[in-house]
Amino acid sequence: MHVSKADLDELVAQHLEKAKTAPHGRSAMAVLKDGKLRQTLLALDAGSEMADHSKPESATLLVLQGTVTVRWADGEQVISHGGLYVIPDVVHNVLASEPSAFLLTTIAG
Repeated sequence: MHVSKADLDELVAQHLEKAKTAPHGRSAMAVLKDGKLRQTLLALDAGSEMADHSKPESATLLVLQGTVTVRWADGEQVISHGGLYVIPDVVHNVLASEPSAFLLTTIAG
């Protein structure tokens, strides 16, 4: 399967709109799957948070729009549009300081 930049931009816009009215201020969809590899689009409305969770075997986060902060017990990392980040191997949460969308790439064990 192939997803173009235009397709991804359209999905970002759609999911940011969905996040605005969603009960927890977020929306997500699987974009691509290949064996254990998963790419998931997540959209968070301003002030919305993904609660504490563990990461899969391997995970990166690419911010497509906005700014998110990945937070864990003794640290945090702010990632803005275009930023690519390797998720730490600790329990963490994600907070959007503005309407934001990111592509989460994971390898499930």
